[in-house]
This record gives sequence, structure tokens and C-alpha cells, in this order.
Amino acid sequence: MNTTKLKKSIVTAMFLALGLTNLSCSKTASEYGELSGIVNGTDVDVLPVVYAYNTDKDVGYTVFVVDGEYRANHMISGNYDVTLRPAIGQLKSFSSQTVSFFIDKGDHAEADFTITDIETVSNYVGGMDYPDAQTLPYDEIYPPGPGRDIFERTCHGCHTANFYSYNAVRSYSGGRAPKNKDAWAITVDRMHKGAAFGVQGKASMFDPKYLPPEDRDILVDYLADNFSAEAPPKVIQLEVEPELDLSALKSAMFVEYIYREPEGKYSVDPWPHQVDFDLDGNVWLAYTACCIVKFDPRTGEQTVFEDHGGGHGIAVDQTDGSVWYSGDVVRHLDPETGLVDHWKAPGNLFLGSNTQIFDSKGNLWLSLLGAGALGKWERETDTIKYWNVPVIRSRPYGIVMDHNDKVWFADYHNNGVTRFDPDTEEFKHFNLIKTDNVTAIRRLGADSKNMIWAGTWGNLAFNNSSLYKLNPETEEVTEYPSGIPYGAIYNAEADNQDNIWIAPDNYVSKFDQATNTFTHYPIPTRSDSLKTTITRDGGVWFIYRNAGKYAGYGGSAVVLYPDMNKIKTLAAFHDENSAGYALSGYQGPPSPKAKGVDRHVALGAQNADEYKIFALANGLIEKEGQTLTEENPE
Repeated sequence: MNTTKLKKSIVTAMFLALGLTNLSCSKTASEYGELSGIVNGTDVDVLPVVYAYNTDKDVGYTVFVVDGEYRANHMISGNYDVTLRPAIGQLKSFSSQTVSFFIDKGDHAEADFTITDIETVSNYVGGMDYPDAQTLPYDEIYPPGPGRDIFERTCHGCHTANFYSYNAVRSYSGGRAPKNKDAWAITVDRMHKGAAFGVQGKASMFDPKYLPPEDRDILVDYLADNFSAEAPPKVIQLEVEPELDLSALKSAMFVEYIYREPEGKYSVDPWPHQVDFDLDGNVWLAYTACCIVKFDPRTGEQTVFEDHGGGHGIAVDQTDGSVWYSGDVVRHLDPETGLVDHWKAPGNLFLGSNTQIFDSKGNLWLSLLGAGALGKWERETDTIKYWNVPVIRSRPYGIVMDHNDKVWFADYHNNGVTRFDPDTEEFKHFNLIKTDNVTAIRRLGADSKNMIWAGTWGNLAFNNSSLYKLNPETEEVTEYPSGIPYGAIYNAEADNQDNIWIAPDNYVSKFDQATNTFTHYPIPTRSDSLKTTITRDGGVWFIYRNAGKYAGYGGSAVVLYPDMNKIKTLAAFHDENSAGYALSGYQGPPSPKAKGVDRHVALGAQNADEYKIFALANGLIEKEGQTLTEENPE
């Protein structure tokens, strides 16, 4: 074997200064490179990772150091900064060490490190950076008593625990405007009295039963006393690390593909939510207001469609490669021409789609969060119609098709999920979380047996992060606590082995239905980890959101390979049998080409009369003659 040692004086001096003991490079027959090495001085209570960042391609690889060893493969050729650093979410730390070198196709590089300064450190919970904050135990930030009981019951279902204590102006949800007592009173009343998002005929943000009149002033006083306008920023101390399976981490590898907006071009925060795949194995990302980005994961090549950015959802039409994504009611991009159709509902600011998914007939379903409605782009007629959801506080968020072509969506503010039957146009609500406090569910999934899975993004004290399984036939619900403090589980999705993957803050985690156990994988950088999308080969793609917003990370599409030794290709393809890819059964024509125009969505729900009866019966409107308008109340 021909091994070439890098012995230039500057590299040798760098290795000695950083405690790096060896770097070598050998050639193998491969289009990708490899990296491995020994780490001396590891401790049983510390978890190091090696982060290899390709500075030419803006691609990063993260692997775990287990038993003093690490290894990465399938590395795209380029110049690398290779850093040894502590994993996220640890209570012991050490100084990072970095060395730079080039890895070519077929190279097997070796770099050894030595750790000499392990120490116990203070860490905090949550999936975002909080600079200049005091780290304190939960009970010191939230003093126990009647006020806290009410607060946890009403507020922690939708907002992270650090949101209140990190008293600094920063875009949602990383910070908030400082509030005095009067401002807190206005906020509390808006949340439990006024119609959500100002939409007539809809319920308030949370059920007033959780805040009876006698508790309202107690809550306002508690917020004003503990989170005044002058209070310094504080965050909750991490007290317990989740239990990790080192044997699983030893073979795991993350690869992240990063797009950075041109500095100063956009006045938006980078916070994408999900990816989707096309038939060529490329990965698509809807990146806030700036752009749509396509990554070729085999090469790291990026293609950017500027000035038509989206939001939460994205769905690639496999029949023609066109891309549908959030923005207006929905937007439709033709990658061949770069033209985008903007589907709009004039005068209505609330009919924007949050997430989208295709059914087996080629239709696109839309969760209309602000409107509390479900939409459908109908391929045959090339039109969009929608239904008001007759479920109190439904507010459809994540949407998925089951294997019977029924539409399911997470009810953001009412502890459950709802099913819609496209044939009968009937809605059925299922309560998942049996609790007497506000909770929030973001995204859900269906396994091969049509069991529905969801996690609690928000729940009591944000410290009750659980995964829930619903049997739609029996309506039986089973809860599985995740073991991650303040986990904020965003997503639940089944792979083709019926393992359920969830996305809590700072982790991607697998739930094995056969053993009822979780395996947690700390992600490469502190962030909430949003919507998983799983390939047919078991690659788990997801998103850094808050790492982009608050750590300058950009818009990143990240994949976890649970076993790098089983990687068949870096390309990303849907499993045709997954609940997230019902379009695999569609045999009809492609969608009409996008023309770069505004498309009109007619106002008027399909079930307007039925919903009015529902709204009257539930006190959402006051009298029979009251009109339910769908125009912007402003």
C-alpha cells in the first residue's frame, strides 16, 4: 500500500501544538475518501465527535468517537477542516482541536488526537444558542406555587420553556420583546379569549377551561414578577443526559449540506423545515423567503432558485419534477424554466399552506394552519378548494396520507389528530394526549400497519416529551416516554422496517417497536431538528432550523446514516411503500406547467353551511344570522 505522510513543518507544528499525533493518507479505489483515527485520553463520561468540514463544498461529516476510535466514509473530495470537539448535550467538555488537509478521491486519511483537559461544565436545555444568559435550575427560573401550576398548564404547551426566561429581543421563537405587567395581561387575554389569528368563527389559541377567571390574575402576576421587562436573560440548566447506546453511535454518521444566503441580500432568518427528493436522487429544500435549493448529495453541488422562497413544507411531483411548497396558498416551481406560479386567495392572509403531500391520485393536499382548514389542489381540474375543519382548535399542521389514501393531520392546539376521508368528505378527530393542560403536536406519520404516530412538541413544563401510537380501528392510544428532557418532539415517521424516527431538540431518535426502546443520536450542532424524511435505504434526512437562525449556519439539509457501512448511495430516493410517498401509485398525467403567474383560489369552503352549524353549536359565532366572512379582518 502506498502511504504518503504529510510532513511539512507547518503541519507538524500544528499537530504538536494541538495534541494531534498522526496524519497519514493512503489511496483506495473509490470515488469518495475516508477518514479514521485514534483519540487518546477519552473518558467514559465524555462523548467526543469528529467534525470534518469540506470547505470547498460546504458539506460537513460528523462521526462519534467510541472506544477511542472514529471513522467516516463516502467523503466528497476537497479541503477539510477536521475538528475534534464534544458532542451536543453533554455535561463534560474539553478543548476543541482542528487540523486542515486535502482528501482526494480514494484517499484514506488518518488523524489521531489527544484530549488532556476534560472538565465538568454547566449546560442548558433547548435547541438553540442563548448567548449571555444565566444558566439556572428550572425551580429557580420558575418558582413553584399556584402561579407556576397555572403557567405550566396554559403556556408550556406552545412555547419552549426558555422562551419566557430568555428576555431578549430576537425573532420567534428564540426571544421575545420585554413585557411589563400590562403587556403580559394583554398577551394572556389574547391567547385564551380572542379568535386565533383573528379569524372569525374560530376558537381561541387555547381552551379557556385551562384558565378560569379566578386564575387569570394569578398568572399575570406570576409572569410579571418573574419575567419583567428588566429581568436578565436566563435559560434552564441541563441536569440529566439522555442514555446513549455507544454501539449504535460507533457506526453512525451525519452528513450536512449547507446553503448560505448572500450576506445582506435578504432580511429574513434562515429556518427551513423539511426536504423532499426527486426521481434523480436530489434533495430539495424550501428556504424561508429567499429561495428554493436543490442539493445533489453525491457531489455537494447546489442549484438555487432565487426570490421565490417558501416556508414549512415542500413536495416534489415525481411525475414531472416540479416542486410545490409553502408560500401564499401554495407555490409551484418548474425547475426547467425557473418559473413559479403563486396560488393566492385575494384578501385572505390566513389561507397559506403549512405543509403539503400528494395522494395516490396525484392530488396535492394542503394543511391550512391559520385558517383552520384543509386544502386540496385537484390535478384533474387544476384548481384549489378547501374545507373548514369542524374540530375545535384543530389548526392543521403536519399532514400525511395513510395507506388507504385517507388524509391525516396534526391538530396543533387540541391534543390530537384528525382524519379526513376524501370519498365521504367526513372528518374524525382522535384525542391522543389525555391530560388537563395545553399541548401541541406538529407532525405525524403512519407505519405499514396504518398505526398513526405523533410526538408532543409542547407539554406540561416542556418536560414530558413522549411518542404516541394511535390505533385508528380501536382508538387505543399508547404512550412511550422518550427520555429526553425538554425534548420538544417535532416529528414522527416510520422507516421501511417500521422503526419510528422522531426529531426532538438536539437529537434524532429511533424507536424500535419490537423492543419498545429508543436510540438517541446527538445531532452535530445545537438546534431543533425538524421533519424527518427517510430514504428507501434508511437514510434519515432532517433540518437544522435554529442553528440557521441563531448560529449563522445557513439553510442545511442533513442526513443521518445509522450505519455508514450499509450506505449504497448518497443519492436520496423515496421508499415506494412509505406513507409519505403515496404518489408512487399514481399513473396519470403530469401537472400543468408553471407559467410564472398568480393563480386565483376562490374563497368559500366546500362545507361552509355545515361549518356554520358547527360554529353556532360550539359558541364560535353568537347568532344564526351572523356571517362568517373569510376576508382579512384588518
